[in-house]
Amino acid sequence: LSLRAAASGVPTSAVQVQSMAGMDCLIGFVGQGFAMLATDRNAARSIMVYSQKEDKIRELDSHKMLAVGGDPADTVQEPEYFQKNMALYALRNGVPLSTHAAANYMRGEKSYNLRRRLSAVDMLLVGYDEGVGPSLYFIDYLASMQQLDKTAMGYAGFFVNSTLDAHWKPDITETEGLELLEMCFAEIQKRFMISMPNFIIKVVDKDGIRVLERPPK
Repeated sequence: LSLRAAASGVPTSAVQVQSMAGMDCLIGFVGQGFAMLATDRNAARSIMVYSQKEDKIRELDSHKMLAVGGDPADTVQEPEYFQKNMALYALRNGVPLSTHAAANYMRGEKSYNLRRRLSAVDMLLVGYDEGVGPSLYFIDYLASMQQLDKTAMGYAGFFVNSTLDAHWKPDITETEGLELLEMCFAEIQKRFMISMPNFIIKVVDKDGIRVLERPPK
């Protein structure tokens, strides 16, 4: 790995981080008046799974949440840093950042730190803003940012993105969204070599953030 990275001119740490961040499953999409996130619940390092009850979706404020995947330490430190600074901004200015502004702030911080203290964290940011509606932003560990309607991150995304492309629609309802996620989970559990038995689902709309229960099988 190191020789291949050196030959290509890519820093070795960047190659290692890319493979580390791929073992988490992050799924997100926007629907009719809401945005939905789902992640696996594995807490693992190297070849060992320590827990299958991990919550990888951080609530930044009442109407924004962040799904994170990557290094176990960085996925705690970096979201907390963003959360505290966004709360400080709201206290100083009397108004919270919009989801678009929050995404640009996070992207700017990650870009600034890219060659200083690289963090191994991939993120999906969703939020609901009055007058704008729901939105979803893809932010990877190399500070790439893009607003999307639907996406999946991690190696599981190789199996999930085709399902999202085939079944997602702009006016998808919350019930239909849950059905779509169950299709994604079934595909992961059938095709992906890593065991992901548990998932957590959260939704944000005009009323705030809620945890959704998976429908009984």
